[in-house]
Amino acid sequence: MDLGYSQRFNDLMAKGRMKPDLIELSMCDPPRFGFQPDPRVYDSPKMDIPESGYPYLQEELITGIVKRTKTYTGVSEDFDVVISNGCGGAFAILAIALRGMLVGIESPFYSPTYEYFKRTTDLWYIRCKPELNWDIDLDLLRKELEQRKKPGVLFFVSPSNPTGHVHDEKVWRALVNIAGEFNQVLITDEVYDEMSFVPFQSLLPIAKDVPVIYMHGFSKVWRAPEIRVGYTLLYDPEEKCTPLFEDIQGISKLGFGVNPISQMQAISLLNEKMSYRRKQFDEIQRRRDALNDAISKSDNLSSVVAGGATYQYIETPWNDWKVCSELLEQHNILISPGSACDPFIGDKFVRVVFLNTVDNIQKMVIYLDQLF
Repeated sequence: MDLGYSQRFNDLMAKGRMKPDLIELSMCDPPRFGFQPDPRVYDSPKMDIPESGYPYLQEELITGIVKRTKTYTGVSEDFDVVISNGCGGAFAILAIALRGMLVGIESPFYSPTYEYFKRTTDLWYIRCKPELNWDIDLDLLRKELEQRKKPGVLFFVSPSNPTGHVHDEKVWRALVNIAGEFNQVLITDEVYDEMSFVPFQSLLPIAKDVPVIYMHGFSKVWRAPEIRVGYTLLYDPEEKCTPLFEDIQGISKLGFGVNPISQMQAISLLNEKMSYRRKQFDEIQRRRDALNDAISKSDNLSSVVAGGATYQYIETPWNDWKVCSELLEQHNILISPGSACDPFIGDKFVRVVFLNTVDNIQKMVIYLDQLF
């Protein structure tokens, strides 16, 4: 099976991105589609490098991250912060720290999660099903943990890449209870938190005594992927995971850090007004709505409406790889096969990113509906 960034997947993406007139609906790169930070946040004296050299900024950046996290999520307990070279750097740190451990990842999965953890951990899948609107099958999760009978890690993304699903408070509380019962550490990737079109609930204030590794960064909410700044929060109020968390902090010092210029930019971005971002996220929601309006008028397509992020799975009657190949060949439109992110759902789903223009999104749905 061609999971993750397989050669087949990479060949499809490369073939599409060589086309000068490509309609790109596979990549979440907000600035490419006009979603950029407020330029006024960079009008800061701190952006000028003093003659004495680069200042030490990590403490200031961490202070800003803690303030933002506590304000936005509602968590009151303290936690440690690890800064990394993008979220990719954070995954690399975790892949080393979790070597040999049992790690369950939400499926459909975020491909870098699969690619990093399959190399170092005993990887398994937490099933999220279309008949549950891409929510977790909690009964199946419990059975999986009963069979394994070992401490481990459970990884979730909310809002989800690739389905757009947003976990609500009820599900988070159920996961916290399950994690506590089976001695599991929870990892939550909430990099799209403000890009939610339904009420958003963070895991952090619900976790109680269950250790949490919380992942975030500046590529999506702050629309600045080019600065390569990610951060990981280590939440463990009862110090159950001290050896693991100390290992994560130690590994992070081995060359996964962030250059001073990017740290300066991240500090400035933390001062961007949420109202400025909200206008852009409202436009992204408008494009999501256009996608679903077009799907509702189609003859062959169906979908669960994304609750957040920029992704949505669409179900077709046809093989997903063939759909992606034909859509690219006939119409220069690039989307991705859903089965690349899930070994269980079959071959009838494709993943679409709805950052492109409404006109291009509507064209894609029309062509997809009439493809065969």
